[in-house]
This record gives sequence, structure tokens and C-alpha cells, in this order.
Amino acid sequence: MKRAALFLSCIGPSILMATAAASADSTLQKPGLLFARPGDAGAPPFDLRASAPSKPAAGPRPGAGTLMQSTDPNGGMPPGRPAAGPEQRSPANRIDESALRFYASQNDAARVSMEIKRLKARHPSWEPPSDLFDEARDPALEQKLWDLFGEGRLDEIKSAVLDIRKADPTWRPSDKFVQEFDRAELRAQVAAASDAKDAAGVLALAEGHPGMLVCAEIDVMWRVAQALVETSEVERAQDLYKYILTHCSNSAERLATVQKAMELLPSSSVKALIALGQRRSTGGSEFESVRLDLVRRQLGAMASDPASEPLSAPELRNFEDLTRKNKQAGDAALLGWHSYAQKNWSAAAQWFKQAMDWERLPKAAEGYALALRQKGMILEAEAVAYEWREASPLIAKLFVEIVATAMTVPQPAIVEPERLARMEDVVGRIQSVNGAQALGWYYYNVGATQKAQPWFARSVAWEPNEATTLGLALAANRNKDRALFQKTLADFGSRYSAVAALKEYDKPDAPQGEPKGKNPAGGSRAGQLADAAVAQFKNGQYREALATLDERAKIAREDHGLGVLRGWTHYHLMQYDKARDLFAQLDKKQSTSDTQYGLYYSGSKFDTRYRD
Repeated sequence: MKRAALFLSCIGPSILMATAAASADSTLQKPGLLFARPGDAGAPPFDLRASAPSKPAAGPRPGAGTLMQSTDPNGGMPPGRPAAGPEQRSPANRIDESALRFYASQNDAARVSMEIKRLKARHPSWEPPSDLFDEARDPALEQKLWDLFGEGRLDEIKSAVLDIRKADPTWRPSDKFVQEFDRAELRAQVAAASDAKDAAGVLALAEGHPGMLVCAEIDVMWRVAQALVETSEVERAQDLYKYILTHCSNSAERLATVQKAMELLPSSSVKALIALGQRRSTGGSEFESVRLDLVRRQLGAMASDPASEPLSAPELRNFEDLTRKNKQAGDAALLGWHSYAQKNWSAAAQWFKQAMDWERLPKAAEGYALALRQKGMILEAEAVAYEWREASPLIAKLFVEIVATAMTVPQPAIVEPERLARMEDVVGRIQSVNGAQALGWYYYNVGATQKAQPWFARSVAWEPNEATTLGLALAANRNKDRALFQKTLADFGSRYSAVAALKEYDKPDAPQGEPKGKNPAGGSRAGQLADAAVAQFKNGQYREALATLDERAKIAREDHGLGVLRGWTHYHLMQYDKARDLFAQLDKKQSTSDTQYGLYYSGSKFDTRYRD
């Protein structure tokens, strides 16, 4: 009876005064969890369906009911509660009774009466709920729910509500708690769908609950924007990011918004968002860091793909100036790679060197050595790579490549002992197949076949290929190691044609006497034919050159040089077997770099790793 009297007194006309209503309106404007507005400055939620008005609104996904719907077969209505009026039944016209119930839960009759007056003035058909003061009960019950809510234990909240209602079917949590629970559950569903890469599911949830697209639910809006990008609605995603920047004031969330947009949107779209940044009191935009990150991203893209979207000249100059001013080693290295991609070797070397002066960056040292090599400063590049060999496996590999290139030219210069020692040390530590191969061929070409053989053997042991197995067989033959020679042919002859061609080495030499009736010197006629064959070969007339050589062979013995020419003529005519066999015969009689290269290339058809 006391509650009934209190309720009747609250709605009596003697206390329903206009000034009280005005006071209630003022009270309701206070910010807080219960009275939180949709967005900063009262902004309406983002309209996700604005671009597609004909698209039907998506309903709630399974399991997205309210707390009371999920714990009460009566849909959350306590027994005896009157049915809602037309305005209360429609979700779109649902009347917010949260303040009214809050005042009732505090037994604050004066504020209850003012709130009833305010709601009746705005919604004439609305009637105060009959269970208004039923919630003025033991606050400890709901406090337990709030404790669970604070710990994120949503599933346990449902079980707790069921237990309470079994003991007291008329009990219900406050509208404030129900609202916060429902929002938290929906927030979790959006996050789960987003984490599962279910973009359609994220958008369905957002369209079914448009009130979630507000500043207070920034993570939901971020996930919806990502889902829009993943469903090819990039423009709508940009609109959502723009909504955040024009309606939400949290500086950390604004910065994170632009950073997330940079990961998903093209550079031009991100620049448009950056332009919405507010000016800081110290000068510059609040999104200056993002602008610089965007420049870095574009520089990196240009370094890997010259056809990517370029930076404007003013943007590049500004970034260069900031890099020098702030002495940012990472940015200097990035500018170095950008110049390297543009084949501006001098600028690249300068930026890499600047980065190394500011900070010990292995990638800058690698770039510096590469730029020096491109400039033709081979010894300088080699020195940088050796100095930094311990800093990165890539730099150690680069050192080996630089030295190997110098060692494997057709007529290599004598390499100094110290340089050879450095090369052998690095090759052994990183087990470089190409480095061991280069050392093997170098020693073989200078006649040190006893040193060549173990390096070929290491290379084959680490990773066999045609060039290394060929070198091992040749070195074994030169060192008269017949067992190793025959084993190499047996193990790799079926795999590599150049190795198989060495079977000629096991055949007896052909007689060296001259054909009867031939002029050993060849005379002037032989000389003329030799000159003609060389000229035809240089002009690409390979068939004609071969015919000329055949004609010359009828009157004079073919020397080593013309034999090599004949081998390459066969090669260019794609007669690889004939070329390989001829080079093998020539190499057996007189092994030279020409016969070695001919034997190798005719069998492997340009093994680029060895050639380089």
C-alpha cells in the first residue's frame, strides 16, 4: 500500500508543474553511462544504409535478443504487467523509461513525478508502468550482476538472472543494466564475426542495430569499416571514417581511425581523411605522424614496384628535409632504396651512407654496398660488405657474390692471398654453394687443381648442381683421381648432360697425324677460309661458318682456336650434343677456360648462377 500511495502521489496533478518538467529536462542532459548520447555533440548514428535505400533492413542475427528475452519466455514482461501502448510496442518509437525507473529505484518521488509529466507531455498515449516501484528492492542482487558485467562474464549473467527470477518471477534488472548488457553482447557478436572474417555477418549486425554506429562504440565502427572494404564498398568505408573524424572528439581514437584507414584505403583516400585533422596548438596537424607513415608506405611501394603510385615532388622534398632535420636513419635508408629503385646510384649511396652515420643499420649497409657496386666501385663495395658481414646473412652473401664475380670472369686477375683468405672464411661459415664453386673454378683456372678439388667437393656436398659437379669431375681428372672422376660420372652423369659428356675422357686419344695430302700449314687458302669463318660467326651466319670450317678442314688441320669456334657454332645452331662432345674432346687435349665454358654452357644451357 505504501508503494501504491507513493505511485499515486507521483502522478497527482498538484505536483506536476511546468517548472519541474523543465528541471527534469535539464537533469537528463547530464552526461554519463545512463544518459549517454549517441555521438559527440548529440550527433545521430552513422546511416549505414544511406547508399542503398532499397536494401531491406537486416534483422537481428541469431542469439542477438535482449537480456530479458533470453531469460524469460514472456519476453521480459513480468506477470501482470500491462501490454505496451502503440508507441511502446514499436522499436522505432520505444520510449526511454530508463531515467524514470532509475528515480523509482531510488524512491525519489519528486523526480519520478517530474519525469512522468515530461514523458506524458511528449507521448500523450503513454501510460506509466504499473511495476515502476517493483525495482526498489535489494540492490545487492543487481550489484552482483554489475560485478559480472565488469569482468566481461556475460554468459554467467544470463544464468544469474534465471536463478533470481526462479526465486522471484516478478524481479527484473534495471533498464540501465539491460541496455548495457545488450550492447555488450552485440559488441561481442560484431567482434566475433569480424575476427572470423565474416564481413557479411558484421554488416548484417550493424544494419540490424544502427544505434551501435556511434562514437561510444568506436571499435564497432572500425570493424564495420573494415567489413565494407572487404565487400568492395570502399567509398562507404571512407564515409564511415569521415563520420568518425567529424563527429568524435577522442584524440587517441581519431588517430587510430586514420591509422586503420591507411591499412585499408588507397593513398588518395587516406590523404583526404588526413586533411580533416585538427591543428595542434604547437603547430601542424594532429595526423602528422600518419602523413609521414603514408609517405613511407608510398616510398616502400615505389622501391619494390616502380609502377606504383608516385609521390609528388613537394612531398618527396618535404620528407627529405624532415629526415635530415630529425636525423632519422630508417627514413634515410628508405630514401636510399627509393633512389636505388630509380637507378640513381649516387643518390642511393649518399642516403645509405647518411643512415649508417646516424645509426648502425644492416639494411643501410647492404644498400650502400649494392649502390657502390652499381657505380663500379667494386673494391669499395667489397670492403663495406666484409666489414658488415656479421650484421646480416644477406650482407655476408653479398660479399661472396662480389668476390665470386671477380673470380669467375673468363680470364681472372690473380687474387691477393688476404682476399682469398677472407673469401674462404666467409664461404665456409655460411656454406655458400656459389662461393665454393667460384673458389673451385678460380683455383682450377690458375692451375691450382689440388686446391680446386676440395672446394668443388664442398659445393657438391652442400647442394649439387651441374656447374659444381662438372668442376669436381674435371679437377679429379686433372689430379688423376680416377676413382673420384668415375664416381662423379656415375652419380651425376644421368642428371647433368655436361657431366655425361666427360665420358670422352675415358676413351683413347685419336691419332694426331695429319690426313694424307693435306698441307699442315694450310697455306693462304686455309688462312682465307679461317678468316671467312670467323667473320661469318660474328655476323650470326652460323650455318655458313660451319660449312666454311668444313671446307677448310679438307686442306689443313683445325687448331685449338678453330675447334672452339666450331663448338660454339654447333651451340648456336642448337646442336648441343655435338657442341658438348667437341668441347669435351678439346678440353681433354688442352683444358682452357674456353673449353670449360663451352663444355658447361653446352650442357646446362646457360646456368645463370654460374654465369653471374
